[in-house]
Amino acid sequence: MASAAARRGHRDARPALGGRVEVGLGRGLYGREALNLNALADPRDQEQNRALYDETVEVLRKAWSGEFFSHQGRFYEFPAPGVRWNHPLSPATPEYTEAGVITKMQVTPFPLQRPHPPLWQVIDSPRSIKAAAADGVQGLFWLPPVSALKERFELYRDTASQAAGREYALGEGIGLVRDVYVADTMEQARAEFEEALMTTYRWIMHWRGLGNLMETGEELTDAHELSFDFLQRRNLLVGTPEYVSEKIAELRDEVGLEHLLLWTTHPGLPHRNAMRSLELFAEKVMPQFTTGGGHG
Repeated sequence: MASAAARRGHRDARPALGGRVEVGLGRGLYGREALNLNALADPRDQEQNRALYDETVEVLRKAWSGEFFSHQGRFYEFPAPGVRWNHPLSPATPEYTEAGVITKMQVTPFPLQRPHPPLWQVIDSPRSIKAAAADGVQGLFWLPPVSALKERFELYRDTASQAAGREYALGEGIGLVRDVYVADTMEQARAEFEEALMTTYRWIMHWRGLGNLMETGEELTDAHELSFDFLQRRNLLVGTPEYVSEKIAELRDEVGLEHLLLWTTHPGLPHRNAMRSLELFAEKVMPQFTTGGGHG
């Protein structure tokens, strides 16, 4: 997945953090995935799933601190109790042992970014949006159309502002994934991208459902059917450079989008086509969202 910043008419001006690592997190939405990574993450028990996620993030932050740490929680205990330390080249110290037993641990090397790398979480429900915003975790969205995104972005902004004690801008701390394909004409973009795109969406929608693609106030009915036309009206950036630029500008203007992640290829799409689309995006779309660009 390639990425680009669709800023408010300028490049990201945040100060360098002393490192390039950013970490993406997810609680585990599907049982076939979560259960094989950790049976305790079973999404059929949402309260336990969320508690496990929260504790995992707590442990990660401790580990990234660069300090000796210990942890005793509902799911994890670090270090494991009762392990003794005895090594002539590394004598035990009170920093991490007591009576010869390891009581703390340290992960090395630790990140340059302090206190830890920026965190991102895939979120969608109001509960998850509020939890991430309150905890200082940046949010990632994908499917909803602009109207449905706006209320989600507003909820994140309001919660983050309250937690941080300062006003967040709409769109601050949020990234959005969009399927992108750029060609010389609208007809060419569809002809080259539709089959590969729909292969992915038929797979994903089996679990996610079309409800994730409803406009604000729109009810899912039997009349809704998954098709390229259905998606194009709601969440695709597929077409000419001018069309894609207009859609990105709409996201920037309507929801203050700062970070745009591009999903540029799907099963069956020829590599040469994906690369040509990326070239057109870089040459004719990205300059519209940098200093001096037409949409600046």
